[in-house]
Amino acid sequence: MISLKRNDKIIIIVAIVILVVAAVGVAMYQSPKPPMNTPSGSTGEKSFKIIWTERNGSLDTISEFVGKKTKFGTAVQIKEWNIESVTFNLSWTDDKMTFLKRRGLDRLTLEVTTPDGVTFTEMKTSAPITGQGNITYTKLTGVRPPQTTINAPDEADAKALLKDKAKAKTYYDDSWYGKDIKINVSVKVGESPIRILRYFLDKGNSFELEITYKYLDASLGAEITKPTGEDPFSPPPEDDSENPPYISMIINTGCGRYI
Repeated sequence: MISLKRNDKIIIIVAIVILVVAAVGVAMYQSPKPPMNTPSGSTGEKSFKIIWTERNGSLDTISEFVGKKTKFGTAVQIKEWNIESVTFNLSWTDDKMTFLKRRGLDRLTLEVTTPDGVTFTEMKTSAPITGQGNITYTKLTGVRPPQTTINAPDEADAKALLKDKAKAKTYYDDSWYGKDIKINVSVKVGESPIRILRYFLDKGNSFELEITYKYLDASLGAEITKPTGEDPFSPPPEDDSENPPYISMIINTGCGRYI
């Protein structure tokens, strides 16, 4: 029988205690669970596509008379968001022409000041024979919707946000909405004051002004999902390799040499 010295007995006892403590620790050990993956933004919001559709609109045609001594002036407003362009079309027919309808042709001027402070002015003379005249001006606003997605807790909230355009200014441009567009029309009659009677009879001209515009209308598209089929809310599987085996922990205590 092998006799042990007193120091060896103490070492063995300590080793046994350490082994017991290590065994209990290993049995109770659980690797920390990784945090659950959450969607981007960590707010629980979903992303939906916004579908932009170009639509046409128009204002009531302005049918008026402009006199040779007073210009016609008015202001109109467009009650739409995301205005892309506005077209002004002034047309008229000269009602007082002389000498085979080639003289005494009136000249009309269209002046438009848009909400961005830009003023357009153009003058044209009535055509011989027909006496017709036309001025067309198209103003491009350069407006483009800044975003193509909308974030909301669910589809109903996304639709409500798009519907409430006053709150969803991230998606709607209001630089033209309800703003004054100033319009002036003037005429210079073709008859010379030297021909007093004809000049007196030519009071001016009737005209029509048509205003059309294009704007972008938004509608809600499908919810945007991740391309992978994985559930973004499920945690990854636990890696059992992170749990240290009993033997390796015992060896790490430095007591393996007594076994």
